[in-house]
Amino acid sequence: MSNYASAAALFESSFDQADYFESMSAEFAKNTLFGIVRRDEVGLLFLLGEPGVGKTYMLHLLQKEFEAERRIVMASEPFDSPEGFMLFLLQDDALMQSSMTLPQMKERAIERYAKTPHLIVLDEAQLLHERVFEYIRILADTKAFRFLLCMHRQEGEAIIKKPHFATRDHRVVTLGLLEGSELRHYLESTLLRHNIGMLAEGLGKREFKAIERYTQGNFRLLKQMFRRIFLLVDHAKTNGISAHSKPDDCIVTMAAIDLGCLDA
Repeated sequence: MSNYASAAALFESSFDQADYFESMSAEFAKNTLFGIVRRDEVGLLFLLGEPGVGKTYMLHLLQKEFEAERRIVMASEPFDSPEGFMLFLLQDDALMQSSMTLPQMKERAIERYAKTPHLIVLDEAQLLHERVFEYIRILADTKAFRFLLCMHRQEGEAIIKKPHFATRDHRVVTLGLLEGSELRHYLESTLLRHNIGMLAEGLGKREFKAIERYTQGNFRLLKQMFRRIFLLVDHAKTNGISAHSKPDDCIVTMAAIDLGCLDA
């Protein structure tokens, strides 16, 4: 495998704690989020951010950080009813019975969760049914549960303003976009960890300005962009296309077109 193919593989969509990039926004959000969880400050905690900024990645980091000291219950699928949500919370409870009513399930869940350090994490929570949001509020009012709701920023801000949550004690952590100056740092730090840092030298100020313009600081899109850039260079070098044997402006443009960031 060539160095460029190896570089492309580093930016595939996967979770590896070692690949966490400490951007200013991500590090501030991580420290704030972990601090609140560690102190059990509130029963309702929200993590907001634009699609692709790394919210789900942050949840994986949180799980790794706290799984040894508390029960982390994670859900990535939306629930369309309180009953479905409660069945999820009690899915591994030996005393759970299919004939239980919703009030009975609630009492059983309170009995179980109140005694155990935990965090119930709901990713893509903006997709939850309105009735489930109201029931989460009811559960939070019992003081027996700790919730972390991860949502897209715009939808999340609107939901938090609703009576379900606006009048309840809660905390909000927002994960922002990468700053332009952080793009090169992210690329260089990632490549250096794998002893191929010299590949970053092929991208100059002009190329990074274009990458910033196309990705708008979106972490997920940035990873996809770097991956395609290195795949294109690898293809050019493998096939003897000397005009595109380094990640120049043309390569960046082709990567942007391939990603749909730019019309052909």
